[in-house]
Amino acid sequence: MIKEPYKSYNTMPHKENKTADHKEERAKGQQTDQASVDVDTLIEQAISALEAEIKTVQERPSSDVLYNGSRVQSTSDAVRVQTSGAAGSASSKGSAEGADFRFECHQSNIRFAEEIQATDGKKEWVVTPVSWEKGEVILRFPESPGDAIKELQVEWENDFVLKRTLRELERLESVEEASERIRLLFEPDVGELPVKSEPLDDGMRNSAQYRAIEQALRRRTLFIWGPPGTGKTATLGYIIANYLNRGKSVLFVSNTNRAVDVGLLSTLDAIEKAGIEVERHQLTRFGEPALDDERIHELSFEEQVEELLRRRQAGASEFAGLLARQEEVKKAAAERLRKGKKPTPNQNLEMELVESKIRQHGGREALEEKVEELMHVNERIELKRKQLVATTLAKICTSDLFFDLEFDAVVIDEGSMASLPYLMVAASRARWHRVVVGDPMQLPPIALTGDREARELLESDIFTRVSGADSTQSLFEWHDQHPDYTSFFDTQYRLEASLADVISTVFYEGRLKSSGEGDNGLDSQPETASAGNGPTSRRSYHLIDTSRRRPVLTQKRGERGFQPVNEVHQQVIRRLISNMLGKGIQPEEIGVMVPFRSVVYDLRTLLYEASIRDVEVGTIHTFQGREKPYIIFDTVMSGEGGNGPVRHYSVRPLDEEKNGLTVPRLLNVAFSRSQNELMILADMRHIRQVYGNKFLGRLLERMRH
Repeated sequence: MIKEPYKSYNTMPHKENKTADHKEERAKGQQTDQASVDVDTLIEQAISALEAEIKTVQERPSSDVLYNGSRVQSTSDAVRVQTSGAAGSASSKGSAEGADFRFECHQSNIRFAEEIQATDGKKEWVVTPVSWEKGEVILRFPESPGDAIKELQVEWENDFVLKRTLRELERLESVEEASERIRLLFEPDVGELPVKSEPLDDGMRNSAQYRAIEQALRRRTLFIWGPPGTGKTATLGYIIANYLNRGKSVLFVSNTNRAVDVGLLSTLDAIEKAGIEVERHQLTRFGEPALDDERIHELSFEEQVEELLRRRQAGASEFAGLLARQEEVKKAAAERLRKGKKPTPNQNLEMELVESKIRQHGGREALEEKVEELMHVNERIELKRKQLVATTLAKICTSDLFFDLEFDAVVIDEGSMASLPYLMVAASRARWHRVVVGDPMQLPPIALTGDREARELLESDIFTRVSGADSTQSLFEWHDQHPDYTSFFDTQYRLEASLADVISTVFYEGRLKSSGEGDNGLDSQPETASAGNGPTSRRSYHLIDTSRRRPVLTQKRGERGFQPVNEVHQQVIRRLISNMLGKGIQPEEIGVMVPFRSVVYDLRTLLYEASIRDVEVGTIHTFQGREKPYIIFDTVMSGEGGNGPVRHYSVRPLDEEKNGLTVPRLLNVAFSRSQNELMILADMRHIRQVYGNKFLGRLLERMRH
């Protein structure tokens, strides 16, 4: 049972529901004194931007290098085993039916590829993705490439989600309610909705968190700004739980499957700790989970549909048996009549009983229709019946099951990373509440198009778009001026105090404080540098100045674009990791971050050749929203050598004069991913010469003291 039931608009006829909601939304919208946002123009701009991005993606396919592919048994293999025995399975290796191979892959968008161009350097294939989860992809080859693949270069067009989102925005242009709902995302309404009672929580929320829960119940739109470790996800769980407690339907979305899983688990914890009663079958996880958790598995929409189908088929079997028994009795009676005999009294009695039961169900024709109905499940209807649906932004844009579905509240996690077109689609689903949770000082969405206007829209995050801010100072001014629809979480519980102090001073104007008192139900406990088996120090960060080794930057010959190689830094990283492993640190506890994708491949190869496995290497974007106990951040840059003198120059990822607010965001992510220790490699001679008065230089100089 749900406490304090809220009026369910799902019980109204669909057309009347839309009309009533739309009138209410327009009335509420008139309360704002801000200049009205031209939503029609905004949608047109988003459509134009998506078209430009799709064109670029098709011209510049995504690519990756996959290592150590191992053969897995495919469904077709299993069928061959069942039908042909072991000999059939063995012969399948060379069959035309193909083979499946598993690779480590952290580009989740590979699962949307219709086909993938692949080569091992000797032979080329067109392969298809079978599945992607937990950082692993299974690719299906048209023929067997052998038992193992050491290295595979892959390339694919990544336009599926973009095309579906474009289609959805084009549809929304003609949906009257969508305009007002999208407007409320970009132009928050300062009016309040009535709330009859105080929100429920576990009694452990700090003041900013509790106030955000209150605001979420009262406001049409709320922006929650939460730096790393401030309990965004845990508080988000209580917001959703309180919506459910009031009988409201909720769509919870985020960019990644992992973030959806974590948010859903936080919601389940909040429901339990706050003592809220919710029927579990009303909650569902739509899509592919990233976490191996039984609670998530139980809420899988796919599992729920299969269980419902099993129950229905059991009922259908009973009715089908009744119809079959009627036919059998009729056949037996007809056989006696054919022989000139009357049906037996038992046959007459059984016929009367069977036909009586059939009449109770409306007759044979009606019962046959019921059997047919029970043999299938209308997934869209079942999804519409759920009170909480947790899924990714991509799913609501691409799955036909979400067509025209609406919810009382839409809660968006990692909202600062989400592209505006996706957020517009999500906002169009919200009748009453839009809650956007994120950190505008983390990485914004990225785009590939060279079209300036399209790129500007697609790389804008919702916080800076609504606020118009172009600096940390202006972001805080926006928050200070609009406390009615913004919330800032000012206490962090995860980072060690010395590192948190640097991050607070450099990225959050000193407003972020640390607290180790109680767990507050937050994402994780604060950890010290002495935790675990790693190096111990009063500080959890270490700046490794490589300038005394005189590193020189080179570039790969024959490669397009900027492809830097810093061999000195590579060797330092290899020795550093070897030392850490020698002290008992597990390889999966270590992450290596670099600003350039080409360096990722170089380091992966270097570590592989050094027999170092399971150390994750990626760009800063790879680690967004994630943590590792030990992080090594390599700035890579040094003076570039050649035939002439060494040249020192700046590059876009690290120079705010070229890349604006993206630089502090990038560095904030890099410096806040470690749980125990952060190690930064930097050629301080180069840094002082090129970045001395820039953000990177000031930050690293501060970390030296």
